[in-house]
Amino acid sequence: MSVTRALAQNTGIQIAGKIVSTILGIFVVALMTRHLGQEGFGMYSTANAFLQFFAITLDFGLNVMIVQMLGERAGDTEYENRVVSATFTLRTITALIILSLAPIIGLLFPYPLELKIALFAIWASFFTTALNQIVIGVQQRHLKMHIVAISEVTGRVILLIGVLIARAFGLGLIPIVLFVSLGSTVSFLVNFFIARQYANFHWNVDFVFWKQLLKRSWPIGVSILFNLLYFKADTLILSFVRPQAEVGIYGAAYRVLEILVTIPFMYSGVLLPMIAKSWADKKKQHFSKLLSNSYNAMTMIAVPLIAGTLVLATPGMILVAGPEFSASGNVLRILVLAVGAIFFGTISSYGIVALNAQRKMLPLYVAVAIVTLTGYILFIPTYGIWAAAWLTVLSEGLIALGATALLIRLSGAKWKPSASLKAIASSALMAFAIWPLRDKPLAVPVLLAIAIYVSLLMITGAVKKETVLEMITFRRDTPPLKDPIE
Repeated sequence: MSVTRALAQNTGIQIAGKIVSTILGIFVVALMTRHLGQEGFGMYSTANAFLQFFAITLDFGLNVMIVQMLGERAGDTEYENRVVSATFTLRTITALIILSLAPIIGLLFPYPLELKIALFAIWASFFTTALNQIVIGVQQRHLKMHIVAISEVTGRVILLIGVLIARAFGLGLIPIVLFVSLGSTVSFLVNFFIARQYANFHWNVDFVFWKQLLKRSWPIGVSILFNLLYFKADTLILSFVRPQAEVGIYGAAYRVLEILVTIPFMYSGVLLPMIAKSWADKKKQHFSKLLSNSYNAMTMIAVPLIAGTLVLATPGMILVAGPEFSASGNVLRILVLAVGAIFFGTISSYGIVALNAQRKMLPLYVAVAIVTLTGYILFIPTYGIWAAAWLTVLSEGLIALGATALLIRLSGAKWKPSASLKAIASSALMAFAIWPLRDKPLAVPVLLAIAIYVSLLMITGAVKKETVLEMITFRRDTPPLKDPIE
C-alpha cells in the first residue's frame, strides 16, 4: 500500500466515522439547544470551557509526542511497549490530580449553583478523554483508525440516547451533563480494550523515560497551552461579563467550529509518524511531497466548507439549534474563517514537530496569546460575541501563517499549490451556484453544492482519476507503506 493510499484510507475511515458521529452530534446539539434554551446551553458551554482550561495544562504535548516517538522507531516492540505503558501511566496520574482540582476551584467563581454542580458532573468526560488521547495515538501508529471511529460513534449513540431520556422525563442540565460523561467513558473503554491487543498499557512508573519524554514534549505542551488558552478564553470571559444566553448563542456556533476542526487533527495524526520517519531518514524529497499533498488536501476540504457556510450558515444553525439560535448563523460566518486557518496551520504545526523544532514555535504562540487575550479583555465586555469571534479568526490566522513560514524555512519543503488554486476556484463557482437557493430546504443547496464541487475538481484535474483509484483500490500484492518516491 502506498503512503498516499495509507493516508487517504485511514483519513477516509476517520472522516466516514466522523460523518456518522457528527450527524449524531448534530442531533444531540439540536435536542440540547431546544431543551436547555439559550441560558441552559450557555451554562453547558461554560462548564466545557472551564474544564478545558485544566485539560490544556494536562496535555503537555504528550498526545503529539507519543505519535512521533512511535513513528520514529516503528517495529521496535520493546521500545513501543515502554513508550505506551509509561506515557499512559503518566497521563493517568496527572489527569487525576489536575482535573480533580477543576470543579473544586469552580466553586469559588460567581456562577449559578446549577453550573457549579455541572462542573463536577462533567469531570468524567474530561478524564476519560484525556486517557483516550493516548490510546488514539497508538491507533494512529498501527493505522487502526476504524477502531477510533467505532468507539466515537458508540459514545455518541450513548449520549444521544441519554439526551432523549432527559427530554422525555423533563430532566435538566445536570442529568444531561452526566450522560455526556457516560458517553465519553464508553467511547474510551471500547477504544482501550481493543488497543490492548497490540499495545502494552500496564502500569509503568518509569521516571527515566518520563524525564526523556517531558524534555521533548514540553515545548509542544507550552505551545498548546498558549494556543488553547485563547481558543477557550473567549467563552470563559464571555461567561464573566455577558449573560449566559449570549454565551449560549456563541457556544452553539463554536460547537460547529469544534466539530469541523477535528478533521485536520485526525489527518495530521496519521501523517505525523510518516513525515517524522521521512525526516529522520533524510528523505527530504519525500517529506516535501507529503507536506505539499497535505496542504492541497486540507485546502480542498476547508475552502468549500468556508464557501458553503458563508451562504448557508443561518438556515443551517436554525435547522440544527432551532429558531432561538438564528443569531448563531452570523457568528458562524465569522468563525468559519478560523476553521480554514486551523486546517492549514495544523499541517504546518505537525510538520514542525516532525522536525523536532517545536521550541522555535514558542515565541509565536506566546505573542499571539498575549495579543488575543488582551483583545478579549478589552473588547468582549463591550462588543461581546462579535469581538470574541473576530479575535479568534485573527489568532488562528496568525498561527497558521507563522507556522507555515517557519516550517518552509526550516525544512526547505516546497508547496505546489496548483490543486489548491483549482479547489478555490471550484468553491467560488459552487457558492455562486447555490446562492439563489439559500432560502430553499437546506438539503437542496447542500446536495447541489457537493455535486458541483466534486464535478469541478474532476474537470479541472485538481483530483486525478488515478489518485482516486489508488485511494480506494486494495491490491493483495502491494507491500504496506511503500515509498512512492524510492
